[in-house]
Amino acid sequence: MNASEQSMSLKESLKTLSVETNEDSYMLMEYLGPVIDGCKAAMNVSVEDATTIDKMPDSTFEHYMHLADDSFRDLNICFKTIDTSKKYAFVFTGGQSDVYKECTDPEVTIECPEDILIELLDPDSKLLPVNVLGEELKVTGEDPAKIIEALGLLCLPTLLRTARSGVDPTSLLSEDADSVIMAAASDLATKMVKKWIDTRLG
Repeated sequence: MNASEQSMSLKESLKTLSVETNEDSYMLMEYLGPVIDGCKAAMNVSVEDATTIDKMPDSTFEHYMHLADDSFRDLNICFKTIDTSKKYAFVFTGGQSDVYKECTDPEVTIECPEDILIELLDPDSKLLPVNVLGEELKVTGEDPAKIIEALGLLCLPTLLRTARSGVDPTSLLSEDADSVIMAAASDLATKMVKKWIDTRLG
């Protein structure tokens, strides 16, 4: 694959991801959004409340959830290849996403070798983002809540593979399908956030 073909592949991969977030034909954003909201809320929990979380009153739980803004509403991510110096902006505005050629004032920067980044964005790939996070894949930014949203977005291709492998979009209202997708979203997103925290502490 030459440089121009690889660049087009990266751009098209990001555009395909944008289409998936906007059309949401498998309702994955409906599942992923609340999971990421919960992860962001957990970052705000005090040490005292965390030690007694099983006894936390509903009012306190709701307080922490309200501290977390709805995910994937307004978010500016810069995807940057560390080996070919290409940059693309993936921007959510009012809940709709689009891809732009250059990055302007990104809130989160995702850096990765181009071939690995393309593979991570491919729903047919079996490479999990959590396996390369903190190594080939770097995710940085000033606001931890925005970083967590970006980590959540990186989960979407894997969730798409899960949905396409055996869940019919017309059957997503069924209890089994609902449970499968929610479990997959929760598992991958929480692993991503934990790995990100571990890399910061390491």
